[in-house]
Amino acid sequence: MEKFEIQPQKIKIPERVIAARMGFRGIGRIPQEFKKVYDDVYSLAMKIAKPQAVVEDHVVLSSNEEGVEIDELKIKGKLALSQLSKSVKISALLVTLGKAIDEEVSYLHESGEELASFMLDSIGSELVEYTARFVDGILREKRKLKGSARISPGYVDLPLSLNLWFAKKMGKEISVVCDEESFIFIPRKTISAFIGWSN
Repeated sequence: MEKFEIQPQKIKIPERVIAARMGFRGIGRIPQEFKKVYDDVYSLAMKIAKPQAVVEDHVVLSSNEEGVEIDELKIKGKLALSQLSKSVKISALLVTLGKAIDEEVSYLHESGEELASFMLDSIGSELVEYTARFVDGILREKRKLKGSARISPGYVDLPLSLNLWFAKKMGKEISVVCDEESFIFIPRKTISAFIGWSN
């Protein structure tokens, strides 16, 4: 198992991406009337976010039309088969920003700072995604194998319930748990994913 602690300032997110997340599609930037609040909130996010990731590699035990098996887990579905079926090894990746973002989003909301709360939530969502991309890039540089697309529970037909497996296997390393009914991670700004590696 490998753990990463990343300075949030190293994660570069295009402003157009955050603008689109906030609903400013087709503009490519944060409108000027919102820029001061955005800049303040972005600076806050960079101060309180604690991006961390943990990666664990698993040998593929079997792969057939029923799914791909690793560590007593069978990963099923069309998405898994299309991306992982030719893998000899699969990396399980868990990425989080920590609890401070969640707490500040709630605090701003309860204080009536709805715009700031909304913006911080949006920035956090993109920051955790781009942190996952950052770690993904590190793994692709280090591995001597061909990597698949990064696939996450909740997308296409990959069950969200797989988040329970990630939390059980890796969550303690970075203080992440998973709600057993909703399968949502706590802290909320957390992402899980598989990457397959083939010759």
